[in-house]
Amino acid sequence: MTTPNHWPTGTFMARIAADTAASLLELAPPRHQPANHALIHQGEQRGLVLLLCAPGTEDFACAKVTSVLRNGTEAMLGLRVHGDLVGEMGMFRDQGASATVTTCTPVAVRAYTHELFRDFLEHHPDASRAVAAMMGDRLESSDRQRAEFVGYEVEARLARVLVDLAARHGSVTSDGVDLGVRLSQTDLGKLIGARTDAVGNAMRRFRAEGLLLSRYRRVVIVDMDKLNGVYENA
Repeated sequence: MTTPNHWPTGTFMARIAADTAASLLELAPPRHQPANHALIHQGEQRGLVLLLCAPGTEDFACAKVTSVLRNGTEAMLGLRVHGDLVGEMGMFRDQGASATVTTCTPVAVRAYTHELFRDFLEHHPDASRAVAAMMGDRLESSDRQRAEFVGYEVEARLARVLVDLAARHGSVTSDGVDLGVRLSQTDLGKLIGARTDAVGNAMRRFRAEGLLLSRYRRVVIVDMDKLNGVYENA
């Protein structure tokens, strides 16, 4: 869900003070990018930290983080929305980008050199703490995802991801909670490490049981408690 300042809960911008956020926005102009545009390519070294922003005051912005494995398989590592940073790991590791970041929607991007962003963090302790907390959350999420691949079946993993996405990005509608991000069944499969057909089977079960509604790249959760129970009771 979004915070009063319109930055989604849990994002970098939602974690910092309003004056700190304003100072950061003043350091770089927004550059608008279309959907399906690669902001960062796996392996490249750009020396930039990117802040994702919505292209309009009422808009939502989203990007996906993917990595191609040695055998050619593409895995989705996560989603980033307006208020999130991407490319920040490059400040801490002297290697190329570990993943590709591609826009799912039109996005307004603000770019900061590593030197500029480090200086900003030094002068804004709340921003430095927010980066540490954000990286900790992502590490915890990655660890949990790896554990779930071993311990849970596809339906439980999918239910957990849908509930988590709705909690972070969802909006209440007359039908239920809209997921807030537009993902295909293939995207969801990459996110939980499952084949597209397995995701399709799970989605059909959830629809038949009245847990959610789904259309092309859109999911509305009708019964959050029961869907969460698929994971909790697995």
